[in-house]
Formats: sequence, structure tokens, C-alpha cells
Amino acid sequence: MMSNDKKSASLRNLGIWLMLMAYFIALAASPASASPGCEEAPKSELVVNVKDKGARGDGQTDDTAAIQAAIDEVAGTEGTVFVPNGTYMIDAVGKRGLHLGNDMTFKLSVRATLKAITNSSKRYSVLRISGVSNVTVVGGTLEGEREQHMGKSGEWGMGIRMDRGADNITISGVTARNMWGDGFYVRGAKNVTLCGVIADYNRRQGLSIVDADGVVVKDSVFKNTRGTRPSAGIDIEPNEKQAITNVRIQSSRFFDNAGSGIQIAGKKGRVSNIEITHNEFRGNRPLLVENAPAVVASAICNNRQLASQAAPSGGLNVFADPINIIVHQNDCREGRDMRFEVNRQKRKRSP
Repeated sequence: MMSNDKKSASLRNLGIWLMLMAYFIALAASPASASPGCEEAPKSELVVNVKDKGARGDGQTDDTAAIQAAIDEVAGTEGTVFVPNGTYMIDAVGKRGLHLGNDMTFKLSVRATLKAITNSSKRYSVLRISGVSNVTVVGGTLEGEREQHMGKSGEWGMGIRMDRGADNITISGVTARNMWGDGFYVRGAKNVTLCGVIADYNRRQGLSIVDADGVVVKDSVFKNTRGTRPSAGIDIEPNEKQAITNVRIQSSRFFDNAGSGIQIAGKKGRVSNIEITHNEFRGNRPLLVENAPAVVASAICNNRQLASQAAPSGGLNVFADPINIIVHQNDCREGRDMRFEVNRQKRKRSP
């Protein structure tokens, strides 16, 4: 017969297991994969369906020109380009790809996919938001070609690239996956909001922020990033003479990335006013902060990490499963919590 102590331990373990099951069921059922409604309604009633411009969406036809024709008609009108269900093949290399214009919404249906045509290029962008303002992208999936990529060099194959002074950009409920580089890329842009997005199995980063003033990431998922360094969920890393400021990352999830969930690297440029709160991390180091003295501990708080630890052994003849635990980070008023954050300064080598 089982002793009372063993019965109590079994009941405790059962209780923990049931609590975790309920937690993960709620996590899976939450609406992170759907748009949480951060986009505003278009101001114009104009809607142009890409199929009216000749797009096929059959997974074989190059639909780049047809979709670009719809974009060109809507740009500047505050109207909407609509992409119905289907798989639309996009020539994303170099200056090709799809270039969104000012004052427009680009809306994909739930089962609409823009898929990059297989190539050997070091760089590509399925969607490019470059030097324009007041642009919204809603829903659907952007699919890279990392498994079929014919080249071996480069790491700049992007799902959505925002650059060259892009301003007031909203990305809502979009999935970017299987990219040769990053799911989402921000460089030289300001007032960018990403909400309800998913970055999955991208080769370099889920999201790279290289040069920006004002980026909000919320209610999003960054997972399974791997392939080339740093393989972070989000990488906040300016290049020479660039700066990143006013970034807020909240209520998002970072699961099973090969690198850190969030990496902040300020060796080449200044990083300041970064707020990271109420996020969840699992299967990766939560945070790595390097050479970023302006990133303060009081703004990195109230996060939590899902981890596991070995259960106490009941003897040689008792099998013990690992116990899943949830580690909560300190409240913002309590200072730095080094269980979550690795913060280091790299010294320059002496000549």
C-alpha cells in the first residue's frame, strides 16, 4: 500500500500538473494569432481586390505585378487592398517584391499567404514599406523560402521591411515565417506598432530593430528562431551612427528561440528608453543586454519564465518526471532580477 507521505506527494504533483495543464490550455486558446484590433478602420470606402487585377492565388503563378497594380491604385487614397484566400507567389528579390504606398491599408484574408518565390539572393523582402507613412498591414501569412533557398550566403531575406523614414506604420495579426533572414525588420523608421503578430522559424531574427524612434510590440509571439546568429526572438541592435529609442515590448511570448528571447546590443550605437514588461519566455535565455548603459533595470520587470526542474527522487525504483515551474520576475519597483537578465559590458581588446 502507498504511504500517506507518498499519497500526499502524488496529490501535490497532480495538483501542479492540473494547474499547468489549465495554464497551457488557456495560453493556446488566447487570441495572440488573431488581430487584437490595434489597427484603425480605413478612412476611405475604396477597396481593390487583387484578383480584379489578375492575381491568381494558385500557388504557382507569379502574382507580383497584379498585386502591385492594386497597391498603386489604392496608394494615397486611404483605401484598402484586399487579398482573398489563396497562395500568391511573390518575386521578392532586390527592388522587386511588393512596395506599399502612403495612406493605405493592405488587408489579407485569414487563409491568404504571400509566398516568396525560391531564389538564391542574399536579400529579399516580400513586403516593403519604404519612405512612406500612414500604412497598415492586417492579417494573413508571409511565407519565406528558407528550406528551398538556393544560396548559402547572406541573412537578409525579410518578411516585412520598414525603412528609409517610414512613419506611422501598423502591422496587426500578421504571421511571418520561414524567412531566410527576419520575419520583421525595422531600420530608419518611427512610430511603428506590431500587435498580434507571429514570427515563426525565421533564420536570423523574429524581429530586428536597427534604427528607430518609437516601436511598440504587444500581444505577439516570437518562436523557433534558428539558423544563423544571433537567432533572437527580437534583436535591438543599432549599427554605426544609428540609435534606437522609445521601444516598448509587452504582453508577448518568446518560445524556443536558439538565441535570447530579447537581445539588446549597444556596442555600435546608442539604445535608450526601452521598456520590457509582462512577457513570457520559454526554452531560451530570456534577456541579454550588452553595452547598453541607458537601458535601466526598472523598465525590465514583471516578466515570467516557464522552466522545469528535476523532481526529488523517491528512490532507485521510483521514476520522477521533471516538474514544470513558472518563475515570476520582480515587480518594477524592486530593481534588477538577474534570473532573467544577463547584463554585461564587453571591453575592447588592447592593441
